[in-house]
Amino acid sequence: MKTVHCQTCGSSFVRATNCEGGIERLLSLVNLFPFRCQLCTNRFRVFYSGARHNTETSDRRQYTRLTASIEAQVLDSKQPSVTNRITDISMDGCTLQTTGLQKGAFIELVLKPTVEDETIRIQKAMVCSVRPSSIGIRFLDVQLEHHRRLAQVVLGLLVGQGLDLPVNA
Repeated sequence: MKTVHCQTCGSSFVRATNCEGGIERLLSLVNLFPFRCQLCTNRFRVFYSGARHNTETSDRRQYTRLTASIEAQVLDSKQPSVTNRITDISMDGCTLQTTGLQKGAFIELVLKPTVEDETIRIQKAMVCSVRPSSIGIRFLDVQLEHHRRLAQVVLGLLVGQGLDLPVNA
């Protein structure tokens, strides 16, 4: 079975993703499947024979969430400035240990991956889920330089956790 690589950045950290629309479902019948790069976020299609294309119905995410421990600060005029902890992260979002934010709220985040790394600013993020001690956040607007830093953090986590992303997620 061949290894799938991103057509934009060459990374092997790709994940099979759900088909969008009737055309992609038809293309999957001839083994042309959609994939999402976990680093540069490129979505592309690849001929992939010899395997069934399964995406777990329980996990609709297009990006693998990686266990992390990253300091983050919510910048919100309605909330006091407090440092929180990110417990998992991907290129598309994270889980933040905090309370007091409502589902649908728009926030700005500053991530501090390590002491020597530069901060990563997520200019616009949305609270997508609220749990008793944490919230699920989706990143909506990240400037290119911060996007690159986020990709470096995600790559470090992927390599550090020894993840070999399955093509048939």
